[in-house]
Amino acid sequence: MKLNAKIFKQLTNEPVEKQVIDGKTVEFHYMDETPYLTQYAGRGRFAVWTSDGTDYKVLIESTYYEALKPFYEYEVNVIWLGFLDKVSTISKKINNRFIIPTLALYAIGAILAIVFFQEQTLPILLGLIILVVISNIFQSKMVNKKVRDENIATQDKIRDYIGQEEFDQLVKSQEEHYQTYFKFEEPVSDEVEIVNEEIEEKNENEELNDGK
Repeated sequence: MKLNAKIFKQLTNEPVEKQVIDGKTVEFHYMDETPYLTQYAGRGRFAVWTSDGTDYKVLIESTYYEALKPFYEYEVNVIWLGFLDKVSTISKKINNRFIIPTLALYAIGAILAIVFFQEQTLPILLGLIILVVISNIFQSKMVNKKVRDENIATQDKIRDYIGQEEFDQLVKSQEEHYQTYFKFEEPVSDEVEIVNEEIEEKNENEELNDGK
């Protein structure tokens, strides 16, 4: 599964940490040393997962990484990579289930319209386009629901591994980091979910996507 592949290729500096999980390399690169600091940290996104389809590089703001380092330890990343792999499989399966039949239907319908219903070709093609759009909307909703369900299950696994007390402390540390970074006088929110933060921005990235 590719995630922010363009960013992945640009992260060529020495990583601050490197892990090997099931043959896949996971590198951590400080966002502070890249042009992406303002783009992501400036809007409250302090960690971005990237991948070329095989290995991973995590673009992460330095103080955020230090504050939430236990959340990026090896065993937690094992769980997280399992989530990413599962989401990739789900996405491909659902996409193939919808895209291939829809495109085939459109092609067959277009050919039949041109050959046998020339006077109604335009209305038929418009109808087929509407069908494709509706199919894509339904497909997207189905994928998003599956991703949310898997994300919740992954959060539970990480919470069980870390322990409720330490997990709650990480949530508190994350909130404190937000307040310090943006110099808020009031808490950002009453509840902050750590795991949702890095899930790839799926709607903006056709190759998936993030979030942990």
